[in-house]
Amino acid sequence: MKALFDHLFMAYCVPYDPNRFPDYLRKDPTRAYGQYAFEEGFKLALQLAVACLDPEDLREGE
Repeated sequence: MKALFDHLFMAYCVPYDPNRFPDYLRKDPTRAYGQYAFEEGFKLALQLAVACLDPEDLREGE
């Protein structure tokens, strides 16, 4: 399982680059990268959730 998480992390989370973050987070790389990783994970979760929805369930009462 660790290999899977390592692979996903390397695929979705780029190396830390202070220039990618707002000024208020640049002095706190742990929080900056944590927030970035959380946002990427959240976006991935939403994409997976939408992909799993049945189009029939999304139609309004026809």
